Amino acid sequence: MNENKKVRIVCVGIGGYAHVYWKALFGSSESNFEVVGGVDPYAENSPCYEDIKARNIPIYTDMEAFYREHEADLAIITTPIHLHTRQMLYALEHGSNVLCEKPLSGVSADAELIERRAAELGKFVMIGYQWSYAPAMIALKNDIIAGKLGAPISLKTRILWPRKKDYFTRGSGWAGKLKAKDGTVINDSVAANACAHYIHNMLYVCGELGLAAEPKNVKADLLRVNNIENFDNATISFELEGGAKCLFVAAHSTDVNRNPVFDYKFELATVKYDENTKDIIAYFNNGDEKHYGNPFSGGSDGGKSKIAIAGCLDPENFKPACTPYTAAAHTRCIEAVQTFPIHQVNPEYVRDNGELLYVEGLTDAMMKCYEDEIMLSDLDIFEKWVK
Repeated sequence: MNENKKVRIVCVGIGGYAHVYWKALFGSSESNFEVVGGVDPYAENSPCYEDIKARNIPIYTDMEAFYREHEADLAIITTPIHLHTRQMLYALEHGSNVLCEKPLSGVSADAELIERRAAELGKFVMIGYQWSYAPAMIALKNDIIAGKLGAPISLKTRILWPRKKDYFTRGSGWAGKLKAKDGTVINDSVAANACAHYIHNMLYVCGELGLAAEPKNVKADLLRVNNIENFDNATISFELEGGAKCLFVAAHSTDVNRNPVFDYKFELATVKYDENTKDIIAYFNNGDEKHYGNPFSGGSDGGKSKIAIAGCLDPENFKPACTPYTAAAHTRCIEAVQTFPIHQVNPEYVRDNGELLYVEGLTDAMMKCYEDEIMLSDLDIFEKWVK
């Protein structure tokens, strides 16, 4: 490890979620990196713009212009989904390791392209599923792999994150889109983007070291409320190898906010997390408990940038917790989900408070789906909503 080296970072995308990385980088006391450039055609719209200019960091409209003048050890990519694969490959080709925000892309087969090229060039690629890097979640995954909890039986997770109308018109207009203008798959949705972590985590903790489990027999009830192409509310079920059943309950069109909770049942224990305890706790059948900690404790970016910087400093001993291969299981799940019909909610049940569109009764319906481990279509109200 070269302890005196400064890792040169280019931030590809400086608007939207990029401010989380910016805050993590310049809010830390670390001195082992320098940001040598930013890339964003809409840089002036970023909340980070003035700070970037004040630090005399050059800004470019595209990656080509940046790499003509600079080199970077690490590219942190926080751009729209349909740009991920091209930008990851371009960064690799120009000598950079990569930390790309989730999801992988809209196409699971891209994982093979990216992994193969990274291996050829001797570089690493991290996909930013935040919980995959959390020490608490890694400890849980290691215990599952070691058989300490027994085989998985059922896993469920719920998240209700209302999103205002302007969320769906942000940026360059890719939100809620199925494809970009050039035909590149986006599949942006509540399940593929904002709440993607919580599908991915069920697959991640049940996978082998460095990998995620594969979803099988995927089923989905999909609702659309906002003026978008894709869905903004869903219940999704699938199975894992061995028969464990999984349920994902997520919504953008509820009138209340409910942060992530999960309940993972194994042969020997039940593992729970909620926003009240802020602690992953395994309750063993013999009465024992194990506390793993808070999966959100890694700082504004979940510690991902710090981990990536360390990987650049000691690449021979670095193995990313979430690679393109690890992330591809979630993308395959989304590809299966997108084969199901998207139901436009009957306007009779949609309410508009000026900023937010929400469905009357959806909060209670989603809570019931989670508690009873059922799908939206199992509720009587579903037929009225979709007529």
